[in-house]
Order: sequence, then C-alpha cells, then structure tokens
Amino acid sequence: MNSDMLLNRIRMAQQGLIGVHKKLYTLEHLLPSPDPVQFAETAKSAALLSERSTASLRGFLFTTTGGMPNGYYQQAAAVQGIKVSATDDYVFVRVPALLPKKKATEGFKFLVVPLQASFEEYRRQRALPHFSDCVICIEHIYDRCLPITAVRDYDNLEFKSILDVIALYCMKDDTGALCDLYHTTRFSYASCTMISVMPKKSFPAWLSTQMRFTDDPPQFAEKS
Repeated sequence: MNSDMLLNRIRMAQQGLIGVHKKLYTLEHLLPSPDPVQFAETAKSAALLSERSTASLRGFLFTTTGGMPNGYYQQAAAVQGIKVSATDDYVFVRVPALLPKKKATEGFKFLVVPLQASFEEYRRQRALPHFSDCVICIEHIYDRCLPITAVRDYDNLEFKSILDVIALYCMKDDTGALCDLYHTTRFSYASCTMISVMPKKSFPAWLSTQMRFTDDPPQFAEKS
C-alpha cells in the first residue's frame, strides 16, 4: 500500500473519531438538564460511530501489517474487560454493556472476535463444561449514576452474536428446546453484561445467590 493510500485511510479514521468527538461534545452541552430522549439518541449515535471506528481501525491495522498481530485479540479482550471463566457446572462470561440492536451488524465484530479469542485462550489452559440442557442467565448491569431511562427493553438489545459464540464453545445448541433464557437488570458501580450458563438444576441456587448480592460492585468471580 503506497503512502497516498495510507494517508487516505488515516484521514478516514480521523474523520470517524472526529464524529465521535462531536457527539460527545453535543452530549456535554445538553447538560445539566437534558431531554432524556434526545440525550439517549445522541449517546446511541456516539456509541455506534465508535463501533464503526473500531472496526475500521482494525481493518487498517490488518491491511498495513499483512495480518493481525499475534495476540492482538486477546489484548483487545483485556482492554474491553471481556473475561471467560468456568467451573465444572458453570461458564461465566463478562462483556461490556450490550448495545441496542441495529440493522448493520458489522460493528459488533469489535466484541465478538475478542470474545472468541478469550474462549480459545481459556480452552487452551482449562477444560470447559459442555451443556445439552441448560439455563442462560444474562445480567444487564447499569452504572448507578445513569437515570432509570437508560435501561433498555431486553428485546431491544443485541445478544444473538454473543450467544452464538457461547453456544459454539460450551453448548450442544441454543435452541429453545434445549435451553432457557433468563434476563435480569440491576444498577451497580459500572456498566457491563454478565452471562452465566449452567445446568437447569443449578438455576435456583444461582438465582438465590444473585438476589442476596445485588448491591455488590460488578466483579468476575467463579461460583462454586
């Protein structure tokens, strides 16, 4: 790739980041008493622009280096706060807070590929349980500084891509005939999404534990 093409790609990346900056600037100036709908839509627009920029910059790195540097996606997972862990009866996954669904799905590559890398890294070191009849529990955790209007409807959040990755590594199938899906929402110290996969017999104990610790800071810990 010649210098003119590289310069063009760099400037395209700059434009994407400038777009994110403009949206954040708009959010700042909507304070201190923003219209909830306008604020939410502007924040959503900033997030989607950021996703596009992340995917674009990864593509730029790939084309300029002739391939993705070794260990890049594991590093990306660490930066994003993605983590996979397991016990004999549970698989736990922590990912950033899920975003609203959208027609263009390419932006979610920023999350899916590092999640796959996290599963691969964990599987190289320890065995993962495999479920044929299970419950998938999704905890949508919101920063307690956010207003109640920040909470999204469950069916308006993008989860399919994440579930596809989890099913690939530890489930026979994600069909409703074999697994149940449970969603819950709580406020805590930072936004994230916690996913726990377990045999159906383990769900009552998991639910009881979660109900007792709803005010704990979000952290990734193996349950026994």
